[in-house]
Amino acid sequence: MKKTFKVYCTYTPEGKYYIGFSSKSGAQYEKYFGSSKQILEIIKNNPNHGYRKITIGEYEKKSHAKAVEAMLQWNNRHDERMMNDMWNVRLRLSHLKELTIPKWKP
Repeated sequence: MKKTFKVYCTYTPEGKYYIGFSSKSGAQYEKYFGSSKQILEIIKNNPNHGYRKITIGEYEKKSHAKAVEAMLQWNNRHDERMMNDMWNVRLRLSHLKELTIPKWKP
C-alpha cells in the first residue's frame, strides 16, 4: 500500500477544533488526534476524551498536504474556536490575527 498524507480536523466536545497533518495510517491514524500539547495531555489523562476526527483530504504528495494544512490554518486564524497556535512555518497564528495583507501585485 502506498503511503499517503492526510489533513484532518479534530473536534473537542467543547466545540473547539485542531487542524493537522499526518502520515500515519491504519490504527495509528485512528488513535491520533493531533500534536497540540492540550490534546496530548487530555488524551493521556482521559481515555474517554470525546474527541472526534475527520479527514479533510488525503494526498500522495507530502507537499500538497502540508500546503493545504497551512492554508486552512491561515484561513481560520481569526476563529477563536481553532486551537492551532503554532503554524507549520514556525509562526504563532495568535500573533498574526491582526495582520492584514496588502493588495499588491508584481
